[in-house]
Amino acid sequence: MKTIFRTILAAIVISLSLISCTSSDSATTPPPAAGGSTGFSWRENDPASTTIQTAASASFSTQYKTLIAKNAAGNTIFEINLTGTAPATYNFGTGTGNALRFIVPNPAFDATSGKFIITANASGKLSGTFEAFRSGTGITRLYGIVTDITVNP
Repeated sequence: MKTIFRTILAAIVISLSLISCTSSDSATTPPPAAGGSTGFSWRENDPASTTIQTAASASFSTQYKTLIAKNAAGNTIFEINLTGTAPATYNFGTGTGNALRFIVPNPAFDATSGKFIITANASGKLSGTFEAFRSGTGITRLYGIVTDITVNP
């Protein structure tokens, strides 16, 4: 039953993002990780890419309103700071109080625009999607999905 609910929720989120796109936009949210599993996954640069990367672990702290995703070695690879914990859209950019940092590339990727959408935060689990942008060379766009990651107080 949970798998069906997650699939329906993901379909709704993707449908809403497609409906709200302008003619110059493309579908930006990657599908859930293989098998509809829980966790943190993302795509780099091309929203249509079939290369989906997955963090080894991820959790969200309500005290700090921060999502941390780590690699298999336990090193932080993503840090996302938000101004809230409720389901809503949190925009990235100067003066918003929200930030996304992808630590792996050199130099690190700091979002200058984009958004994180919390679609659910209940029963100790958080789900949502994100898209983040910056100018420059290398990675300039990130698209991701967060599915039922652990919420810590």
